[in-house]
Amino acid sequence: MVEAAFCVVLVGGLVVVSLDTLGASKMAQRNLGDHALGQLLASALMSEIMNQSYQDPNELALFGPELSENPTLRSSFDDVDDYSGWSASPPQNRDGTSIPGLSGWRQSVTVDFVDQADLNNPWVSGTGVKRVTVTITHYSVVVATLVGVKTGTPEGLLPV
Repeated sequence: MVEAAFCVVLVGGLVVVSLDTLGASKMAQRNLGDHALGQLLASALMSEIMNQSYQDPNELALFGPELSENPTLRSSFDDVDDYSGWSASPPQNRDGTSIPGLSGWRQSVTVDFVDQADLNNPWVSGTGVKRVTVTITHYSVVVATLVGVKTGTPEGLLPV
C-alpha cells in the first residue's frame, strides 16, 4: 500500500512538472509570435515613413502635419515629420482602416531633429537630420522598436 501511494505521489509530481514545462513552452511561443508580428508592423510603418520627403514639398514646412493635413489620417501625410506624435490602436493601414485581429496592439511614432554628429542627441530646430522611432506595443508591453534616420539639407546650407 505504501508503495502504491509513493507511486501516485511520484507520478503526480511528474505530471505537474510536465504541465508547467508545457505552459512555459506555449508562453514562449506566444511571446516569439508577438515579437515577430511587432517587427512586421514596425517595418511596414517605417518603410512608409522613410518613403516620404524630408520636408513638405507643397507647403510652408512646419514640424508635424501642415495646416491642410488631417493629423489623424496618415493618407494626408507627405513628409517625415507629419508622423510625429501619431499613434493608433488597433494598428491601421495608411488609409485609416484598422488591421483586423489586432485588438490590444498599438502603433506609435516619434520624430526628432538630431545632431548630425550624434544621432542620439536631440535638437530643437532643423539640423538636416530627423530620427524616426516606431514603437509597437501589445497590451502596453513594447514588442518592437525601430529607429530610422532621414536626411535633408539644412536651411543654412541651401544654395542661393
